Amino acid sequence: MPRFILRASALALAIAAQARASPPVSSAQVLDAIRVFEANASGSLTSAKPADEANAAVARASNTILRYSLESDSVVVDMGNDSVPWCDLKKGISDLPHSGERGLLLAAYLAGSVKAQLQSGKQDPNPYPGWVAMLRVYRAVKMREGVTIPEVDSLLGRQMDGTLESYAAAAVQRSTDSLRRAYGPGGAPRQIETASSQP
Repeated sequence: MPRFILRASALALAIAAQARASPPVSSAQVLDAIRVFEANASGSLTSAKPADEANAAVARASNTILRYSLESDSVVVDMGNDSVPWCDLKKGISDLPHSGERGLLLAAYLAGSVKAQLQSGKQDPNPYPGWVAMLRVYRAVKMREGVTIPEVDSLLGRQMDGTLESYAAAAVQRSTDSLRRAYGPGGAPRQIETASSQP
């Protein structure tokens, strides 16, 4: 699979904000997009589909998956540094090495997380299903193109030694603790102090 598919995926992620003006993505639409993404993102060497067609399919599917994960109340996806260590979403991924591949892996992570939550019928920010989906795509990209991303290799090592699931549970806890420190405990809104509220 040519590197274009990775750049197309990154482009789809970058333009997702512009697509917010269109109607919301339904659960059925995102599940269709996830099927298309899974069928094309790993770039099977025996695929009968032309590369340009597969690239366009991945870009469209990535855009739909990203929109749904951001807009839907049916799912909650942890996008913090503990869950997506290969992407610094505050700074962006365009300046990182292998930015196109990192964008593709982000779309795979979102696809896995969204699919697992829709199948179970309940929200769950645990990154484990997303990591499993992402690592499947990473292995294909690594074999085909020789791309190495250290943060993902670390997760791959945990998968190989059987500690990925427990590491995911710890990542959720770290993320939750971080949110509580930043926003206060759940259920009790944090008092916002203004000049007029001071004695």
